[in-house]
Amino acid sequence: MCGIVGILSKTGENVVPLVESMLSCIACRGPDGATIAAAEEIVQTDSVSDLRKHPMSDSCSALGHVRLAIVGGTCGQQPFRSCDGRFIVEHNGEIYNYKKLRSKLESSHRFVSQTDSEVIAHIFEDNYARTRDLQGAIKKTVSELDGVYAIVIRDEETGEIALIRDVMGVRQLYYGQNSQLVAFASERKALWKIGLKEPTLRIHPGSALIIMPDGSFGEQQKITRNPVSNQKIQYKTLSTAIKAYKKALVSSMRKRTQDFDRIGIIFSGGIDSVIIAWLAKKMVREVICYTGGVEGSSDITFARKIAKKLNLKLRVNELTYNEVEEMIPEVINTIEHTNAGQVEVAIPVYAAVKLAHEDGIKVMFSGQAADELFGGYSWYGKIVKDGGGYAGLRHYMNEDIQLLYKETLEREDKITMAHSIEMREPFLDLKLIRLSMKIDLRLNVKGVSDAFGKHVHRKLAQELGIPRDIAYRSKEAAQHGSGIHQVIDLIARKHGFDESTISTKYMDLLKSRERVGSSQRYGYLFEDEKKKMWIAEPHVQMYLDSISKVLPTLEQNVIAKRKST
Repeated sequence: MCGIVGILSKTGENVVPLVESMLSCIACRGPDGATIAAAEEIVQTDSVSDLRKHPMSDSCSALGHVRLAIVGGTCGQQPFRSCDGRFIVEHNGEIYNYKKLRSKLESSHRFVSQTDSEVIAHIFEDNYARTRDLQGAIKKTVSELDGVYAIVIRDEETGEIALIRDVMGVRQLYYGQNSQLVAFASERKALWKIGLKEPTLRIHPGSALIIMPDGSFGEQQKITRNPVSNQKIQYKTLSTAIKAYKKALVSSMRKRTQDFDRIGIIFSGGIDSVIIAWLAKKMVREVICYTGGVEGSSDITFARKIAKKLNLKLRVNELTYNEVEEMIPEVINTIEHTNAGQVEVAIPVYAAVKLAHEDGIKVMFSGQAADELFGGYSWYGKIVKDGGGYAGLRHYMNEDIQLLYKETLEREDKITMAHSIEMREPFLDLKLIRLSMKIDLRLNVKGVSDAFGKHVHRKLAQELGIPRDIAYRSKEAAQHGSGIHQVIDLIARKHGFDESTISTKYMDLLKSRERVGSSQRYGYLFEDEKKKMWIAEPHVQMYLDSISKVLPTLEQNVIAKRKST
């Protein structure tokens, strides 16, 4: 895992100092090395702070990189060059089939590291030699990669720069421009650091953007097909679905745990994190589960009970009211968002990851995406009745899966990388996603009265040896189970934000803001009796906006200060 930045000046100005400044914002993403590549020079150091000791020649184009060493040990700082010297490649992510790819390349390419990232440079070099077309070589290269990635490729001959993102958007890459420059980075705060204003943009999942030598760029181009599309139903019985699912999930876990003897799990006590921890325990020598939440919250209570019952090692970050209040600005700055739903979910995750960092954990696993793939949300059953039957449900579920990148994945990547930890998501393996699309939805969601959903998922858990009461435990949403939702409401009121402070003008602004997360986007429409659970109270959102001075607001029309209303 890593952090990527880059700048191309439109006016020929030296951008090397700006790249160094950008890297300083995301240094936590790469404590194991820092690099700047500009013109013919590449300077590699042990840390971002050491870059200042190595002055470079002026250059109007420069790339920067910080490295978290997961694969390849200490030798593997980026960027990597193609053997012919034409292409420079930077990568943030993991390539799980890199050993197989490398074995095919070693006879014709000179490798300088043992990392998974280096294979991308050599695969791309070969594909470009065959196609002589940048876009075509990109498409062919990503078709060979099994993994997640944000990739930057600079053509030293033409000056073109390609920005590339994996098909599910597990790793992010943002970009922006003004009249002087165009820049890109793994986190928005690096763009803000050099004066770029919102709106900044993101590379879309499964897409590439080509930046020309003069700083101009066109539309993003699709480079790979989404795995949720055009999958025919193949598994119509519970037994065949469970058998196929078990094979796909075990394979996904094995490729993500290979070569590790110690990992962490973000653990809530829900079946998604339980099944990940249960499988990991059979594959990795030491597995530690981490839970965060308010003192006495139900997630903490259940996590302790379940960990004890399953003999899982558990550490708990039990937050006080004051600790939550102190954490809010830090979390907003980390996730680069003030949306109440995002902040409330982020806090327990942040608390759990903070403990893992203290323990020296470098890789954590998440149960993210099981609900979207197997039908786990409480409103899914009601959609069958009121939202167009199972065809309507599939539409909503596919939308949820395809929006995970900005509703969940970017948030959790930033949280873990703020603590120099890499996040892995086994349920987002492409083979597993395609499999889930081939399972008859009736096996997972049994209609409006179904209080559980994702039955194939739960039945597999039982087959693996997880007791039924755990496999079928009713799980609260993270913000409620962790107790954060209630505490933030109290904190907002303490600071003078309540129903009486909300103006008509502010309410109009709230209506224009993007709803983030399926519960906010449409789930509340099917959950009449629970509507207040899913829609943040305006006074809570107003409180979070009021402290967003720690970052440039992403909501351009939001009035962030109470006095402004």
